[in-house]
Amino acid sequence: MFVQTPNGDKILDTYSKHFLSVWVVLSPFLRPQALPFERFRPATYPTRNEILADCEPVTWAEVLDAGGFKTLSDIDVALRSYIHGLTQPNQSLKDQLIKMIEVQKLIPPDEGSFAPHNERKFLLRLKELGHSHVLVSDEFGDQTKRKAIDEMLAEDSVPPHGVISTEDGSILVGSHWDSCCSFLCTKERDDRFGELEKFLCSKMTEVYWGLYPI
Repeated sequence: MFVQTPNGDKILDTYSKHFLSVWVVLSPFLRPQALPFERFRPATYPTRNEILADCEPVTWAEVLDAGGFKTLSDIDVALRSYIHGLTQPNQSLKDQLIKMIEVQKLIPPDEGSFAPHNERKFLLRLKELGHSHVLVSDEFGDQTKRKAIDEMLAEDSVPPHGVISTEDGSILVGSHWDSCCSFLCTKERDDRFGELEKFLCSKMTEVYWGLYPI
């Protein structure tokens, strides 16, 4: 199944016709061990496998404490302001974020993609749930490929802003352009992906959720 990732407005407006539950999955910050910070630029950004091999994932819960942020929404707005993803950026929260990543020696999550550590956890969990293959689509669903999960775990197979779904259409994940998070959709009410840092969407949760009540 392919469902195009929403660009704005309420998340459930896009997904509720197909799925019972939708979570916002938070992309972890990165703490490099050997990779130089200079590599984390568009022209030289490390590959997925380099990141998995070298970088320690840091949760938003840890950043909340380390950076003195009040809420996860503050981190979301700070990140969107940092990546120029808001028409009215919050300079105060952006400055707070910059200070925190400099002190903690962290790399902010990359926007618009399923974070490498989250992707690996997601795929491993799919295997535990009995899936052997997934469908990988570009952001518009124009190109879809059937891929073995073991192949996915070995190489970077997800295009920017791509969508991954199970063959039976019961589970799907997609990422929004200007977001440091992804949307995980399932046809079940129970949370079967406890390894991922996330929160459940309500009817009020917007794509730019940090700016609104969630």
